[in-house]
Amino acid sequence: MANERPLDGKVAVVTGASRGIGKQTCLALARLGASIVLASRTEEPRANTPGTLNETAEELRALGSEPLVVKADVSVQADLDRLVTSTLERFGHVDILVNNAAYTVGKTLFTLVPDLTRDQWEKHFATNVTAPLMLIQGFWDSMKERGGGVIVNVTSGSAELRPVNLAGTGSNPEGIPENGPAYGASKAALNRMANVIADEGVPFNIAVINMEPGLVLTETMELTLKASGVQNSHARPPTVPAKAIAYLCSCDDPMRYTGQVLSAPTLVEELQL
Repeated sequence: MANERPLDGKVAVVTGASRGIGKQTCLALARLGASIVLASRTEEPRANTPGTLNETAEELRALGSEPLVVKADVSVQADLDRLVTSTLERFGHVDILVNNAAYTVGKTLFTLVPDLTRDQWEKHFATNVTAPLMLIQGFWDSMKERGGGVIVNVTSGSAELRPVNLAGTGSNPEGIPENGPAYGASKAALNRMANVIADEGVPFNIAVINMEPGLVLTETMELTLKASGVQNSHARPPTVPAKAIAYLCSCDDPMRYTGQVLSAPTLVEELQL
């Protein structure tokens, strides 16, 4: 009989945990027995932004979990330091790190040259690249001492190169606006960074995996699409990437995936998760 709680005794840190992929990942890992540390900027309800840390925490408590809730802006080093310190003080160790938080705020995601500012560019990299690196560093020794760990970084298909559309009509499906250069560039940097760190993790049994979630209909995206009048039938619910992440964190040998960029929809379909 398969172990229904393979993560009993494990501690998982999830950023961007107030909604979307992060929230569903917290719930999926808790169901497998992990103790959860959830981090996000959103502690109190905000207009036009569904989901808060406290709402995710309540759903975890309903599952019998007692999470550690840390309000944190991952673009701020002091918040990252506090997240690491609070986690280790509460639980003593970390086995799983899910770097899910991303900078997708307002029009910045879609800002093109020449309107893109240096501050906007640097905020993407601070959130999408530097924060994952700092948290990996912060929990690295703990994972080594535990004899291994799993790090999953949520990336994006926007990181991939694509042919230039010489017609100038854009290439995103069904009227979804084109992303500007900052988001995809930061995710491409995240992919390469994780690929290099994966080599460092091999002697210590630390798997470093990037997961591309596909087009995901998060709560915020659903509101945005409705406001834009866009109907998109290709988007998947955030439970799909959450299933993929939970599998990577609980499978018998996560090291066989280390250094790779995996497609969540493909993994879920192939393994019938």
